[in-house]
Amino acid sequence: MQTPEYIVNRLNELAQHQAQFERAFYFLEDEELFFIPEGEQWSAIECIEHINNVNEVYLPQLTKVCQLPEAKESSSIKMGWFTKKARVWMQPITKAKALKIPAPRKLKPRRLRNPDLKIAPQKVMENFIADLCQIEKLVRIIPNSQDLCNTKVTSALPPFKIKSITALEIIIPHIARHLTQAERILNGGKLAKDNTPTNPDLIYPTREAKKN
Repeated sequence: MQTPEYIVNRLNELAQHQAQFERAFYFLEDEELFFIPEGEQWSAIECIEHINNVNEVYLPQLTKVCQLPEAKESSSIKMGWFTKKARVWMQPITKAKALKIPAPRKLKPRRLRNPDLKIAPQKVMENFIADLCQIEKLVRIIPNSQDLCNTKVTSALPPFKIKSITALEIIIPHIARHLTQAERILNGGKLAKDNTPTNPDLIYPTREAKKN
């Protein structure tokens, strides 16, 4: 693939991710962000937290890759079999050939690692937007050099290492994967709320509250 085409395609994807996020998450109350419908394990905001956790693995490393001295410019990108497959595997699970990949414990929402840990939804969303901006910068730099594309970084499953271009091909569709999951959760929460009796004395329950 020609480098300019690749960059435009990935920037368009990131723009779509941001638009989807803004459409789904802006103006929501904490109650909606933390609600876990029946059949789900995470809340919508925890999906975003997980995206951030994965990005935190890759973005510092990829930023350092951009500083590699004497990297030669390239007009095209050569991607191997694994890199191409990684993109397909990380698509939303509703897509054909996408894989259900359990998140490593350290990348799961902190509530599942330690129930006493809390998150601030606003901070999670701010970090998400900041990471999107950083990924955009990386997309504008790394594909322009095959040397940068081929530089290895530690994956989210250490000590396994992958090429920088592979990392980009993982984290960008990974965002779409969990934004889709988050929207499904939000829709489930809205459905549950719509089916709740309109009694002002009732408290809109979380999944945990239902069990008590």
